[in-house]
Amino acid sequence: MTTDKSLPHEADGLCYQAVILVGPPGVGKGTQGKMLAQIPGIFHVSSGDMFRELDSNSKCGQIFQQYAGIGKLVPDHITIKIWQDYMAAKVREQVYAPESDLLILDGIPRNIVQAGLIAPYIKLFKVIYMVCEDREVMFKRIRGRSLKENRIDDSEEIVVRYRWDVYKRETEPLIDYYPQDLIRIIDADTTAADVLHQILSAIVPIQKNYFKPPVM
Repeated sequence: MTTDKSLPHEADGLCYQAVILVGPPGVGKGTQGKMLAQIPGIFHVSSGDMFRELDSNSKCGQIFQQYAGIGKLVPDHITIKIWQDYMAAKVREQVYAPESDLLILDGIPRNIVQAGLIAPYIKLFKVIYMVCEDREVMFKRIRGRSLKENRIDDSEEIVVRYRWDVYKRETEPLIDYYPQDLIRIIDADTTAADVLHQILSAIVPIQKNYFKPPVM
């Protein structure tokens, strides 16, 4: 990994300095992402938030609606285009400052194809790999969250296990795809506060070494 502290640029935009969150459904990525987003100097982007903010009248929005309407995943190249547009908008709106904010990516890239497509646009510091050995605990969390958010269908056992299977097939291979010195394993089978402490121990040194202090 390079120690150059300057912010590189690509021909078609900024190269965002980033950390990727990876972990199975129910491991607590969303919870940690929300807490991290409250810390000055950190900008959290989840794929869910990105798709929810998508303009349904835009070209990408219309394509997304076509796939979502039939329950299919958006093609990888469209997902990355949506992400590029989303990031550019956040820079224009001045809610994200690449020179001072560490980007936390949650749910993107979703697979190895997306990882390859996104690679030219990010400078990757760490892959935070959240691990929980008790699969049933994660299933229980998914069902509980779905019921709390009134998404009854998502709480069904078959849906929960399908999401797990998709993760194992599509997303977990990212851990072998990225260089092992970038992987930081986080024990997520503990309290949310303890998990946050573990994650911060990995990313605070990155902030100190590579970013301007955030304006308080």
